[in-house]
Amino acid sequence: MLADHDSPSHAASLAEVLSYARTYADEISRMLAEGKPDPDKAAHLVQAVRNMLCAASDELDTLDDTQQIIDAVADIQGLSDPHLFSAITDTPTYGNP
Repeated sequence: MLADHDSPSHAASLAEVLSYARTYADEISRMLAEGKPDPDKAAHLVQAVRNMLCAASDELDTLDDTQQIIDAVADIQGLSDPHLFSAITDTPTYGNP
């Protein structure tokens, strides 16, 4: 399944962007601890953290979609033959997947 195949790359991307966010946050902390804040650099770093958190959110959304597909496949695999046949052949009703 494609979703299973792509999940490791999304997880790796998630780890990478969170690492960048942590690096930027550490730089902000270091700058404040030294007592020499540079407002322009701080603003740039804060924006960089925000960008990385947005990218992380995108990766999480993709992984969540993947998990939903995996869960659906597991549900299908757990159906008995009569239930699976019924799920394939019966006309779906609204509000009842």
